[in-house]
Amino acid sequence: RSSDLAVMNVGYVEARKDMDYDCYAWHDVDLITENDKNIYYCPSDETKAIHLTKVIHKNGRTWRPYSSCFGGAAIMTKNQVQKTNGYPNVYWGWGGEDDDLFFRLRANGMGFVRPSDTLGSYTMLVRHHKSETLNPKRFDQLRTRQSRFATDGINSVKYSVVDRKLYPLYTRIQMKLDESLWKKY
Repeated sequence: RSSDLAVMNVGYVEARKDMDYDCYAWHDVDLITENDKNIYYCPSDETKAIHLTKVIHKNGRTWRPYSSCFGGAAIMTKNQVQKTNGYPNVYWGWGGEDDDLFFRLRANGMGFVRPSDTLGSYTMLVRHHKSETLNPKRFDQLRTRQSRFATDGINSVKYSVVDRKLYPLYTRIQMKLDESLWKKY
């Protein structure tokens, strides 16, 4: 497993090469919205990002994110992404990464809003998480997060594009991440 967050940062960097977008949606591939009225829109308030994931259904159980969780499906303006330096690249495996972005928002005087339970309800595809490896460094990385905000993110993601194909509704980018991104932490 690679750093999913570094992959999201690559998506941001590559999208900026195509167009100067005002808004960016970050979305885990294993989450499917249950309500077609859950509209993905850009925040009008620069101090509030949007965390769309209010309720997650998985294996017949319901999970609600805790107050500092900012993962799953989220939307940020270009300015919010730039101020927070995007996602951290250092997290490998599962755990801590969603909290890190929450703290980046908070350190920059921002927060987020969530929709109602009905609108923000998602189903998690179970198969994706069967072999998830817990990140053994996640607690140490969270403790030292603030020292990396300015140096670990969109401004430091290292990768090479292996292939890039433009399709009518999306661009598919195959890339290779530089493993030094997370090995030094």
